[in-house]
Amino acid sequence: MASENSNALLQFEPGLMIWTAVTFLLTFVALRMIAWKPLLGMLDEREGRIRESLEKAERAQAEAERAIAENQANMEKSLRKSQELVGQAQQEAERVRTQAREDARSEAKRILEDGRRQLDVERRAVIADLRQEAAGLAISAAEQLLKRNLGQQENRQLVEDFLDQLPKPRVN
Repeated sequence: MASENSNALLQFEPGLMIWTAVTFLLTFVALRMIAWKPLLGMLDEREGRIRESLEKAERAQAEAERAIAENQANMEKSLRKSQELVGQAQQEAERVRTQAREDARSEAKRILEDGRRQLDVERRAVIADLRQEAAGLAISAAEQLLKRNLGQQENRQLVEDFLDQLPKPRVN
């Protein structure tokens, strides 16, 4: 029986063949009308979504590149500005340092001039004191000379003795 069934399947039957072809064609036409158009529509729709996604991705990439370039430009601008600020700060520091030096020199010069004026005043006071002292000594010497009224030789000896008693001046 198994061998008869296998022979029956291999035999050529034209009626069965025609009905199989007709069924195939009807199924093909039905599938083409019913399923093929929706499948093609879905494939077209999917292709459109993929294309749209690719365009969005390209736009996003272009936007990202533009943002990166803009950020780079902003960083360079900030760097230049910070370098300018550092340069200005260095110039200001140099100006302050120079001004401080000039102020110190002016103050030193003023102190030196004040010291010189003070020395001049003190020197004049010492000279005035010396003159008063010399005048007092001269008056005292004249008094002694008048009291004694001695001869020329004695007067000279008296003045020399008086001068010897005076303190010796210091030589600078």
